[in-house]
Amino acid sequence: MKIMFLAISYWPSQDGVSQVTQYLAEGLAEKHEVRVVASLSSFNRGETHKNVRIDRVRARRNRYFCYLQGEKTLAKKYILEYQPDVLVVVSVQSWGYDWFKKELDRLPGKKVLLTHGASCLKEYNVWNQVKKIRPRRQILADLVRVGNERYWKKYKEKLPADMARFDLVAYLFRGEKLYNYMQQAGLKNGMILENAVENAFFERKAFEIDDNKEVVFINVSNYEKRKDQSKLLHAYAAADLPHSRLVLIGSEENEYYHGLLGMKQKIESKADFQGKIDIWVSIPRSRVLEIYGQADVYVSASSWEAMSISICEAAAGGLLILSTDVGHAAQIPGVQLFQTQEELTRLMKQACADADMRRENGMRANAYAEENYRIQKKVDFLEEKMQALL
Repeated sequence: MKIMFLAISYWPSQDGVSQVTQYLAEGLAEKHEVRVVASLSSFNRGETHKNVRIDRVRARRNRYFCYLQGEKTLAKKYILEYQPDVLVVVSVQSWGYDWFKKELDRLPGKKVLLTHGASCLKEYNVWNQVKKIRPRRQILADLVRVGNERYWKKYKEKLPADMARFDLVAYLFRGEKLYNYMQQAGLKNGMILENAVENAFFERKAFEIDDNKEVVFINVSNYEKRKDQSKLLHAYAAADLPHSRLVLIGSEENEYYHGLLGMKQKIESKADFQGKIDIWVSIPRSRVLEIYGQADVYVSASSWEAMSISICEAAAGGLLILSTDVGHAAQIPGVQLFQTQEELTRLMKQACADADMRRENGMRANAYAEENYRIQKKVDFLEEKMQALL
């Protein structure tokens, strides 16, 4: 088969969606011809990595009117020149989806959508935003908020009709909001394709506990408000845990990252603070795996997730997982859920004090990951579905 992915991001990006797209593309490339068109960002226009040809186009969402703008003509040129047997669009709310959802029937190949959840499913009320408008210097910002509310309300309403145009739609798990929304709308073109993780993470058996080492809490995610690493810092500081360490790893240096550095400095300046805090940014994947190899507990305070790759990786490694009840976290056996910072502090203390609890829950998570998060199973399943379409 000739397969083309239209992706938000791709190698060498390390975000979750990029990693999933990469292992699927590279896995399929072992038997088929695979090409990826991804967002340009700061990477090369074109290159080949692990037998996958990568081309990149400029695309960004207009901050005032919400629509995606950029090199749509170039992206379409790549599609028409390549003539794929299967065209795979990665994510709704992406340039590949927004630009081509209305003209799928005029593009070559069968059409597959890998959804990765959707952040546009909240309840929208345009009139409420209109009522907040006041004659003042910031009236432009008020008008932008009204426009955004109207845009995403219509976007959400049109999702069922737009997604119905695809031959096959992959959801992350039964019960996720987007899956439920499409079931209510009567769509019949869906399947479940959970995320998976690199084999290297299964080599880590965190539940084989070394009582002499420090207990390492870890979080791997982009530095942003939605991931709420600040809650992790405050909860860890309040736990006051000697012989422990909190490690945060993010992909890009930004304003939120620098805010975390300031919090770290304040926490460490207190004379009675007994823990240790590391905040890493833009480190090689090999170094991430090395740090993971010392971790005991994965902590996540995200306010929204579709299906966190990092939590899947933690489960594969047999770590105890402490998480907010978002995405698929509650489906993994052994995950300890929390809502408040105080609850997280209590769970951190318990994790340090009770090695048996870490061991038992880490083993349960690892067993679930073995059954559900192996990459080869996902590649084989997707390949089978594509061949059936053809």
